This record gives sequence, structure tokens and C-alpha cells, in this order.
Amino acid sequence: MRVLVTVNDDGVARLPELVARLRAAGLVVDTVLEHVGVITGVIAPPDIAAVRALRGVEAVESERGVEEG
Repeated sequence: MRVLVTVNDDGVARLPELVARLRAAGLVVDTVLEHVGVITGVIAPPDIAAVRALRGVEAVESERGVEEG
């Protein structure tokens, strides 16, 4: 499942450490957008709760594709 992880101020201050903890929790990190405090990646649905519980994580949302009409 593709997700967007929003990072709070504490997470931004310790971004390299947070990225390592996200990976350890099961997130396959694609992109780290430090300037906006967002990390994108892929995770198995059962691992989402562990990612949400990490210090520095504000929110975890499923990434929605843009549909052309």
C-alpha cells in the first residue's frame, strides 16, 4: 500500500533518525520531502499502526492517484 507520512516538528528536527525508524517499522521509503515534512513509501497494511506510533509521525495516509477525466 502506498502511503504519505506527515512528519511533525519533532520528526523534521530528527529526520534521518525518523527515516531509519520508519524503515525498521516496515516502510519502504521512496521519497523524503524534507522541506514540506512528508515521506512517501510503500508498507504492508498490518505495519501501519507501528508507523503511526513512532515519535515524530503526525499522520499516515494512503496515497491517492490522480485520475484524469
